[in-house]
Amino acid sequence: MPYSDAEGKDTALAWYQQIRPRTVIDIGAGSGTYARALRGNSAWKGHWTAIEAWEPYLIRFGLDGLYDGVVVADARRLRGPFYRADLVIAGDVLEHMPRVDATRLLGKVRTHAANLIVSVPVLHLDQGAVYGNPHETHVDHWTADQMRTELSRSGTINGELVGDILAYFWWSH
Repeated sequence: MPYSDAEGKDTALAWYQQIRPRTVIDIGAGSGTYARALRGNSAWKGHWTAIEAWEPYLIRFGLDGLYDGVVVADARRLRGPFYRADLVIAGDVLEHMPRVDATRLLGKVRTHAANLIVSVPVLHLDQGAVYGNPHETHVDHWTADQMRTELSRSGTINGELVGDILAYFWWSH
């Protein structure tokens, strides 16, 4: 879904306020959930760039009004240096790609970003295309342990929250 459950957004907001990023990249912006939850609820705004693979979402969800910049692209296809930012958010997006692609994307982000906030569903939920968007299909499932292991390959996990629906991780160099 282009939306995300409310679980854990308060934790992500607290991390965002600690990081105080000047630059933020939101991978798979969807309806702009993280821009609304973090940027919209903090005195600290930063410069936000959305990456959204499904162009119709720009108009449907008014992404141009939520972000300082919007890039219509599949995040997996962008070169590593694109992810040079104070904070990259991969919120409820990694389950929409094969594990090998998600791991490769996380590697690019960890090489170039100072901080990363990841959320993944801890429930295995089947999902197909939504609003005609084939990128909404759930392709893989990550457990909290699997994500923790992946992020531990480099850098530091500064915080984590494993809820009933979503697991959140704050990673940094």
